[in-house]
Amino acid sequence: MAFLVAFIYPLLQTFLIYHVGAMEVFRVRPFDNISLPCNFSFVDSTDGLSFSWEREDIKEEHEVEDKEFYKFLVGLQDFYLFYPKLIYSFSNNKEQVEERNSLYEGRVWVDEEEIPEGSLALILEQIQFSDEALYICKATNAKGRGQRKMKLIVEDAEEPQVQFITVDETLVAKCISTGWYHMPKVTWHNRKEEDLSSYSTTEILEEKQDGSHRVVSILKYPVLLHEIYTCHIEEDDVLNRPVRSIHKVPKRKYHNMYSHY
Repeated sequence: MAFLVAFIYPLLQTFLIYHVGAMEVFRVRPFDNISLPCNFSFVDSTDGLSFSWEREDIKEEHEVEDKEFYKFLVGLQDFYLFYPKLIYSFSNNKEQVEERNSLYEGRVWVDEEEIPEGSLALILEQIQFSDEALYICKATNAKGRGQRKMKLIVEDAEEPQVQFITVDETLVAKCISTGWYHMPKVTWHNRKEEDLSSYSTTEILEEKQDGSHRVVSILKYPVLLHEIYTCHIEEDDVLNRPVRSIHKVPKRKYHNMYSHY
């Protein structure tokens, strides 16, 4: 019996079960691209490997006073449930395209050259507000299986890091946008929440062919090193401002409505 245990135990050790404890949170702006990481030590080739990326909606309760609005929210939730959870799948040494969520068509891919290095990262392009969700990476082969879950938050504004620099022997505060805007609205505040925007200037740093650009903003208000300044940037052009879809689940305030929900 001891011999049998000694023989089987090493075999069990070779099959790895990989789970990540704390959920990572990634933040991105609309229209940007992002790479969601997924690495497993048991993945060293595509032979016998199957892996997939799925999504789950982030569900939050939203109390609704109006019955018609409640009805609208429930219908919208049913709309999103219609789409399959599967975003990307790989097996038999190639990508599988059947039964995938059509909302991601042409916007997701995995660099197959990185798979032998253990990386199954999902590249998601042209981020939309509807992409805000929980993303699950699952993989299995003869050596093990694993799962990673992460949350993607799509932000409609940003507060880039503020730096202190000297311009013409004068101390100023500077921030640079990471996102792209057609008509950026930049506001500056101090720790007292006082609006200092009128003391700032904003210039184009980099421009795309579609007319969107990154900007650099300089606060020329008498800046103090011990003060805290925040730089807030958002899209001010209504025509180019992304529209956030409602993903919140309404509370069951009206028990006679939508009993199937």
